[in-house]
Amino acid sequence: MIFNEIFDDIKKSFCGLWQTKERGNSLEIITPYATTNNRFISVFLMKQGSEFIISDGGWINLGVYDVTPCEDLSFLKIFYHYQNAFNVQEIDSKEGTTFFYVKATNEIDIPSKIFDLSLFIQNIVSISEINFENKVEKETRELFVSKANDYLKSILNTDKIKFNSNLDPNRKEIKFNAIYYKTQNELTLVNYVTGSSLTYFSNSIFKANTLYEMAEETAYNQYIHDKVTVIDTDAVGYVPQKIGHFLLHLENHTKSKIVDWNKRENLKVILG
Repeated sequence: MIFNEIFDDIKKSFCGLWQTKERGNSLEIITPYATTNNRFISVFLMKQGSEFIISDGGWINLGVYDVTPCEDLSFLKIFYHYQNAFNVQEIDSKEGTTFFYVKATNEIDIPSKIFDLSLFIQNIVSISEINFENKVEKETRELFVSKANDYLKSILNTDKIKFNSNLDPNRKEIKFNAIYYKTQNELTLVNYVTGSSLTYFSNSIFKANTLYEMAEETAYNQYIHDKVTVIDTDAVGYVPQKIGHFLLHLENHTKSKIVDWNKRENLKVILG
């Protein structure tokens, strides 16, 4: 059955308010479903071997719907709920764009799969409009990430470092601020710890601790040469007498090397 015949079935399954555009070897299906910011949802249908793939075209990740999903824990709980509920998978392109997709092995299942992915996109985009994060905290984190990234770029071969990167392609939740590939078989995990308040700063330490633990549970553990945690000593939430025991636990428990931002030149020695 060719795409046009499949699309006729889709319209019969739902209603006539559907449109299509040919996009190379795929068919863009413009649905009548809209997000809360009034963006109509498109999905992309293509055939790979004996399977039909329906994807979002990378549009969520690329910001086509005018929102950017955040990494707040409350948002991620909702995101993973919908991802599991609709059995949505994801894959990253060589350029780093994340595609969300579902598969159909039978042509008769295509309309329901399109419906599932459309609902997933609608919910995720709409939820992304909610301000989950404290504005000051978000600005604090983004500023430090920018400064720390720029510093690492100035002291390291940029071809050997990846920022905001997953250790394991199959474990999207295990993401580090930076991963430095010292050699082909040796990599260093880098986490930034910051916070606009004592609570946020402490939570940032806990998150780093958890990520290191999860990394050790992956098949990539054998390649982890080092773990480095960069501490934002300029942050309001940096209160040494209050968070010192948390940092000591992080250091002892995960064997991470702690580097204070006001002594960041030590990174040259550790990562060199």
